[in-house]
Amino acid sequence: MIFENWSDKTYLLLLFIVGVVLFYLNFQHREYGWDMPGYIGSYYLVDPPDNSLGIRENVYSAIRAEAPEFQYSKMVGFGQAENWNDFISKIDDAFNLQIPYYSIKVFYVFLIFCFHKIGFSLPVASFLPNIISFFIFGFLLFFIFKEILKDRKLLAFLLTLILLLIPPFRYLATIPSPDMLTLLFLTWFAYSVVNRQELYIQFMILMLLIFSRPDFIIFGISYLAIFFLHGLYKRRNFGYMPVLLALVMAATYFLILKVNSYPGWKDVFYDTFIHRRKYISGDAQFSFKEYVRILADHLINFKKVFLIMLGLITVVFYFSKDLWLRSLAVLLVINIYIKFAFFPAPGEYRFFIGFLLLLFFAALYAARDKICNLTLKKIAD
Repeated sequence: MIFENWSDKTYLLLLFIVGVVLFYLNFQHREYGWDMPGYIGSYYLVDPPDNSLGIRENVYSAIRAEAPEFQYSKMVGFGQAENWNDFISKIDDAFNLQIPYYSIKVFYVFLIFCFHKIGFSLPVASFLPNIISFFIFGFLLFFIFKEILKDRKLLAFLLTLILLLIPPFRYLATIPSPDMLTLLFLTWFAYSVVNRQELYIQFMILMLLIFSRPDFIIFGISYLAIFFLHGLYKRRNFGYMPVLLALVMAATYFLILKVNSYPGWKDVFYDTFIHRRKYISGDAQFSFKEYVRILADHLINFKKVFLIMLGLITVVFYFSKDLWLRSLAVLLVINIYIKFAFFPAPGEYRFFIGFLLLLFFAALYAARDKICNLTLKKIAD
């Protein structure tokens, strides 16, 4: 087939063209979501305003200057006095108490800082990390698919295009949050695992994940645990490095929470699923019975994630007997359930899509011999 004979440079050029087009479209369709004020407020904690206005006033004036009228009105709750978004947009203390929910995404805030310092407005600077991450994501997808599929460049290119055009991935590139950035890091991590790179490289990628979204600490430590147990089973010796790296990872996580005065998981859960407090102060109290009820109420919306997850892990176990691959697949499934247990919002696919993508890589890796044999047969015919 002529397309298989094309060079890597040809496919990369095509990806570059697609990436530029999608970069433009993602920027044009950017959404000024209600998370944006929190991230811009986090920037002002690092670099305070140089005028007499407070952080809140600077944040909302910067956004109002650029956001479409409807999107800005939606961000501030359409001016409805009883709306939480409207309240924090008008009261300094209420707004400032919300900032720790956002400032813990240290690396994302750092990128906003860098983009603003080189000349972009703060709202645009909050979009650029995700839009650029999406652009790089396309190339990384192509390389990982090419590696998994034993240099089947055409198939790797087509799979890359399909994923780039899937709405949930495109959506992540248009919102002001670190989710596209973390998806890029997860894909990079998968590439390092597929290529069997050194543990210290994988650790550095995991640390970037944690600096971008500290809740990835569970995934990071669980991966190091699987790595340790697999080494113990295969070599029958105690490898101290995964343990040491897990301790460093945990210490970094708690330092991030401490420095940013993060309220805690109970506060996030209470404010998200029970009642959004206008002032984040005092203990967020709820019973275990109430927690279970909330999980049960949201379980029905988890079915799509569950079915995709079930299908992918079935492929892994059907096509592969490799213990390491199976262990990684189980690890991803466990992390999906843990994510749901801590934040049962299955309708928010951005919280699960990264793990599902890694599980897709695992399924593709498990079935790659079958896929490659089928493509060879098709070419021969």
